[in-house]
Amino acid sequence: MDELVARMTRRTLLRRGAAGAVGLYAAGAVGANAFGATRVKAGGVTLNWLTWSDHYFPAQLSAVQKSAGIGARPQLFSDDSDSYVKVKAGGGGWDMSSEDALWVPKFYNEGLIQAFDIKSFPVAKQLYPVALDVPFWKAGSNQMGYPFGWSSLQIYYNPKYVKTKPTSWHALLNPAYKGTIVLENQPTDLMAMGGIATGAKKPYDMTTAEIARSKEFLTQLKPNILKLVSQNTEVIRALSDGSAWLTIENIGTDARVKDAGGPQIEIATPKEGIYGWMDAEMLLKESSNASSFEPFINAMEQAPWIAKNFLTNGRPLFNEKAYKILVNTGHKERADKFHYNEPERPLGMVLKGPSSNAQAYIDAFNEAVGA
Repeated sequence: MDELVARMTRRTLLRRGAAGAVGLYAAGAVGANAFGATRVKAGGVTLNWLTWSDHYFPAQLSAVQKSAGIGARPQLFSDDSDSYVKVKAGGGGWDMSSEDALWVPKFYNEGLIQAFDIKSFPVAKQLYPVALDVPFWKAGSNQMGYPFGWSSLQIYYNPKYVKTKPTSWHALLNPAYKGTIVLENQPTDLMAMGGIATGAKKPYDMTTAEIARSKEFLTQLKPNILKLVSQNTEVIRALSDGSAWLTIENIGTDARVKDAGGPQIEIATPKEGIYGWMDAEMLLKESSNASSFEPFINAMEQAPWIAKNFLTNGRPLFNEKAYKILVNTGHKERADKFHYNEPERPLGMVLKGPSSNAQAYIDAFNEAVGA
């Protein structure tokens, strides 16, 4: 067990909890209905799945269980390192995990996942070709994960309260916004954001001095944070009910708030630059149900479900056939506005990934925000 896992002590978890969100947790009982997990009992196989809430619908899991005979037991996490810690500690208790961008090769290089021949999956024919040839997700002729979705992360704000467009990350430090910012509880990524704001050359691989500057940025940001939350659905709720004025979120957040009956929300791109993610579904190496991974993915990733997922959650996905469904059902304008038909776009971003000094990121975040 590496240093990051070994140092996730109860004290650290409590400090994360003080920030008002789910922390980096030690491995618990598999199948516990924690963090809003949805249970689906299959007559045959049930896959234990570490993921985010926007990767599935309960009705979708039920339909897949009926059609494929494979159930899923999702357990939600917020930060990629949460899943990493759980997989490292949980061994064969988990079958699948969703993970962002450069975290996928970390899992592979540490022997935590199995690469597979993605072209043998019938549903893979529905993907954009670029999704089948992401360089850092390749393991020889095989693939490390099944491509799902992607997004950049930028500032969203309520113009009723935020009168000046926040075109810099430093705008979030304005004392006028005290207790009005709601963010997803993602320490590594918020540290990277602080790094971008303060000029770090490699936001996910900062030097000691750059980490210190990012920590100071987050320390100044803390009074403005109303709460840190586990899932982006909670951010949408806060923007919709007016308790949050600003956030850092995925493409399509403005439309989701409008769909929820909330106020007009605007987008701002900080001048210092933005970061983003592209995620994939991974087969864990110690899964005892590895043979069920392909049929489960084949059923879950069908275009009609993916089109519905886009309309519900806003950010683009890698299923090209779903884009065609959106076009044919009158949703082309929305899909194009949110860059659905630009699957190569995330490859040019600063992408989420692990730090070579992960514990320093976590410690700095805890000291700045979680204390």
